[in-house]
This record gives sequence, structure tokens and C-alpha cells, in this order.
Amino acid sequence: MKRLVNVAIALAAFLATCAAFNRLLPQPAIENVTPKLRFFAEHKDEFDTLFIGTSRIHYQVSPSVFDAITAQAGHPTHSFNFGVDGMHPPESFFVTEKILASRPRKLRWVFFELEGVQIDWWRAGAQTRRLEYWHDWKETSLVIRRATDPRGNSPWYVQTFRAVMRHRAIGLHLQLFTKQFSRVGDVADLMANWNNDARPGFVGQLGPAKDGYDSPLAPMAPDRVPAYEKKLRHEAGGAHLQFVDPHAERVYRDFASRFAALGARTFFVITPVATQSPQRFHPPEPGPIFLFNNAKKFPQLYDPAVRADEGHLSQAGADEFTRLLAQQFIQATR
Repeated sequence: MKRLVNVAIALAAFLATCAAFNRLLPQPAIENVTPKLRFFAEHKDEFDTLFIGTSRIHYQVSPSVFDAITAQAGHPTHSFNFGVDGMHPPESFFVTEKILASRPRKLRWVFFELEGVQIDWWRAGAQTRRLEYWHDWKETSLVIRRATDPRGNSPWYVQTFRAVMRHRAIGLHLQLFTKQFSRVGDVADLMANWNNDARPGFVGQLGPAKDGYDSPLAPMAPDRVPAYEKKLRHEAGGAHLQFVDPHAERVYRDFASRFAALGARTFFVITPVATQSPQRFHPPEPGPIFLFNNAKKFPQLYDPAVRADEGHLSQAGADEFTRLLAQQFIQATR
């Protein structure tokens, strides 16, 4: 019994030390993410419109084009692009928590790229700092629930079976959570903070206009067009209505409520990707969904001449997409 008590005391001391490190050590500097968080924290009250998502937001929503169109319509905005390459949920949820914590006073409109919780698409980067930094328990448990109970209503024995089948992915996320909670190697971040290491190489990631928007991707090579068109036809043939991942939906609802408390309204966007299935929330919806993954309705966004690949647009496509998004936003807020 005495040995068990000693082990319990040692474990409690270890956990308490880890918790203290979590509070005291600064967040690690993450390429592409940290520059935008820092810049937004410093200029948060200069923006009233925010776009959050992956590279499909980063390279395809131009704040200057969006703001020009809204101004012409008598609905002026000042927007910031918080798209980051590969920032899928739940990483985007973690970053949104940081945005909310800064409590921007003039924020009025927030656009989320609508996606479900991702589980294991990132295996190739499993040991990177970028994948580790957001693994607090809230986001880690969200991934595990998505892996074991994708529809949100599975009985325990089905969840157990799925846990066994997905044990590698679940084990990876638990490992990353353990590393992040114990802050292994994070003294280097503390030293960088003391030395005022601003990571100069990160500065350019805010884009030429420092509005978070970067130059769009290069146009699609001609030899890739047949495969793209074949993929688009296949996706259009199998398109069907889908409900948003229930785990992600709960988070989106929570964010919409919290942004509303700050005076901001939330919108959701599905960018013009090859996947053609529309998505919807269960009623009542936390906000309007702007669906652009419809080649019949928006053929101008699916012409190979304005594409970079099946998921991204080139410069001409990005400008047109931003224009259409601004127009739908104006109609929705009249």
C-alpha cells in the first residue's frame, strides 16, 4: 500500500508539473499559423470580417477584392484572410479558440470553410511540430470520438470495435497529446521567447498586403486536364445530400454562439472543389452555408482555364470566387 501511495504521489507531482509547464511555457512558433495569430492579436480591432480555413481559403479569398465589392454595394467591410495550408478541423478549431480569446471588439462577420473533423490524413507529418502543437485534450478527444463514433449515436460495442480497427490513428493522437501535455523539448520555445526570437522567416507569410492572402497557385498544366475532368464527372454522378459531421457541427454551433456574443454573425463556405455533394446542418442552422461545390451552378469556377488542380483555383478563378462570395454575402445580409 505504501508503494502504491508513493507511485500515486509521484504521478500526481508529474501531472502537476506538466500542467504548470503548459501554463508557463509560451506556445511554440508554428510556421504559417503563428504569424497570423500574432498579427491578428496586434490588429484585431482593425478588422470586421474574418475568413478561416485551409489553403482553399488562403489562396482563393482576396480581402481586397471582397472589400471592394462590398464597398461598391454600400456594405463596406475590412477583412482578414486566416486561411492556412492544411489547417483542417480540429486544428482550425484550436486556432479559432485563440482568435476568440483575443476578443476582437469590431468583428461583425466570420466565414468558416465547412469541413468535418479529420482523423488520419496527416500521417506523413506525424512527427512535425505543426501537428503536435494543437493536441490539447479537447481537440484530441474530438478526433477520438470522430474515429470511434462518426455518426454520434453508435452503441458502445460498435465504438469499441471501431477503436480496435482505428487503433493506429488513435494511438498516434494520444501520443501527440502526451508530448504536447508534457511539453517535451519546449524549453527551446521559452529561450526563443526570452531572446525575442520573432522568426523573421515567418514575416512574409502574411501576404504582400498583410491581409493574410497569398498569391494564388499556378494554372493547371494541360496534361492534367483530362484527369481533372474525369474526376469532376465521377463526383457529379455520385453527388448526394450529406449532413455535416455531428462532432464538427457541435463545435460550429458553439463557435457561432460565442462569436454572436462578440457581435459577429457566422457563415459557412464550401469552396469550389471537385466533390459535388451538398451539405447541410440539422435545423436550426447556426448560420447560412454558401455552397460553391456545384459545377452546374458555377461553371465559371470549374473551367480548367481557371483551375490550379481539383481542389484549388488559379488567379482568375480566385478573383471570380471572391466576387461571387461577396455577392452572396451581400444578399444574405440585406
